[in-house]
Amino acid sequence: MTLPKFVRRRFLSVAGALAVLLAAGVLQLAAANPAASQTLALTAYQSDQDPGLNPKADAWDRAVHVQVPLTAQGATYPTGGGSVPVISARALHYQGKLYVLVEWQDDTRDDSTVKVQDFADAVAVEFPARSASTVPSICMGQADGGVNIWQWRADSQRGIKDPADLYASALVDMYPSKEDVFYTARAAGNVYANPLQGPVQTLVSRAFGTLSPADVQDVKGEGAYTDGKWAVVFARQFAGANSDQAAFSAGSTTDIAFAVWNGSQGDRNGRKSISQFVQLKISGLAVPGAGETNKAVIWIAVGLVLGTTALGLGLATYGYREGRGK
Repeated sequence: MTLPKFVRRRFLSVAGALAVLLAAGVLQLAAANPAASQTLALTAYQSDQDPGLNPKADAWDRAVHVQVPLTAQGATYPTGGGSVPVISARALHYQGKLYVLVEWQDDTRDDSTVKVQDFADAVAVEFPARSASTVPSICMGQADGGVNIWQWRADSQRGIKDPADLYASALVDMYPSKEDVFYTARAAGNVYANPLQGPVQTLVSRAFGTLSPADVQDVKGEGAYTDGKWAVVFARQFAGANSDQAAFSAGSTTDIAFAVWNGSQGDRNGRKSISQFVQLKISGLAVPGAGETNKAVIWIAVGLVLGTTALGLGLATYGYREGRGK
């Protein structure tokens, strides 16, 4: 027997509302957020093992990741970039240390800047400084809202190569000594000229033109290039060395932004792909176990489906009986 029109309409409206509720529940359980990047949230759970600086460490398998969209930098000269449309970000903390993993696709591995026309692949993360009294500008901060930037460069990780090794058939004049005094950039404290410093530089800024190395270089990092994809890990203790650096604690929330340089596309300095700020939640909870979490989500999702289906059928039946009574 065909149901009356008003009963079918009621059933469809109820079913539609329940479908919306079901979709919202599934998104919540899956930690998915379909909104714009300004409302994205990256959660750093407490890991039960040290991720170290290995981007392929097992600890990352259970970390929640978010896809963060990037755009070309157009706020100040030199503008440009935009060849990297999205990055994947994950975060963990272990024994008072924050770890951030950033991954993105790149068809070319640019890790040599021996020639003046060569530029390196690089990635940076940006946080509000501990001393910031307001949310800082995404573009290098402002007077009352400084930013702390951690930048990893592929050429710094590869290390300084002797020109004689790179160009075996060329005649290259050699310095008479390997002491720092004969390498002026290194002697002046240029981080990129010191192969012992590592591939990550810690920077601070309070507006355009004020970017400078932090007094304490305490961020470690390591990148790996595999099958056309970069994966870079940053690591630092929660407590920043100075007030112009970021500080973290379990249970707190701050902001994080990302920038990527594609060397083969001529990216350098302000020419880069950038994101907006994303919420970074330092959870006091342990990272959910992969197997237990998946089972819980499955059972809750099944319960939602069965419950909403039963409710919809019950309301439809009630409406049908009510219609017959009339």
